[in-house]
Amino acid sequence: MRLEEVFSKLPALYNKKFGDLKLQEDISGFTINKGNTGQFLQQLLDMPNNSNLTDFTDGELKTNKSHPNGMPRETMFITQISKDFDSLFFEEQETNRLLDKISNLLYIPVVKPTGSLPEDWYFLPARHIDSNQNLILKEAYLQDFLDIKQQVLEHLDSSKDGYIHTSSGKYIQIRSKDSKRKDGSYNPIYSEVLGREVSNKNHAFYFKTNFMKDIQSGVIPSIQID
Repeated sequence: MRLEEVFSKLPALYNKKFGDLKLQEDISGFTINKGNTGQFLQQLLDMPNNSNLTDFTDGELKTNKSHPNGMPRETMFITQISKDFDSLFFEEQETNRLLDKISNLLYIPVVKPTGSLPEDWYFLPARHIDSNQNLILKEAYLQDFLDIKQQVLEHLDSSKDGYIHTSSGKYIQIRSKDSKRKDGSYNPIYSEVLGREVSNKNHAFYFKTNFMKDIQSGVIPSIQID
């Protein structure tokens, strides 16, 4: 499914409580919670739920917690890094999984009022951000990755524990993101190139809040899907 194929379905979802949308679309047996907001949206849009790099054949769907005015309340998860740590940070490539994943985004803010149940959450109007049509943004993504890569390599070479740590560019950062195993341990990242663990926890790329703020304010050009 191509990203633009869902544009016509989106306006009907805006500013409606999740509980009402669920009943309207008759999604029986689906429990809405923080972890599956994206899956809930995919069901509403009749999108396949698969393990492909991107949600669409030509782009990625992203939701993120926001204030009613569209400003972000938190950073936005992009993707974890443990699967291809070595290729990301030790190989010279024109592109990589991170850059491919974020090149064409459909971003939908989600309002989750404090103390509310998931059934009372709602979507705000979606925005389409295509870096393939914006060379300045495409270059900013690349520069962020290169800055993060340099910081990661410096951490591996000089940090006291030899591990990677939070590293940031203008819009993107990496930091730890992991869940405990049943035995209470985490999921370390192992580098075949270095022949050792480079972190005792998994890490992930995130968009920093200023990325969503710049979309909302128009600093980053986007198309609102009405």
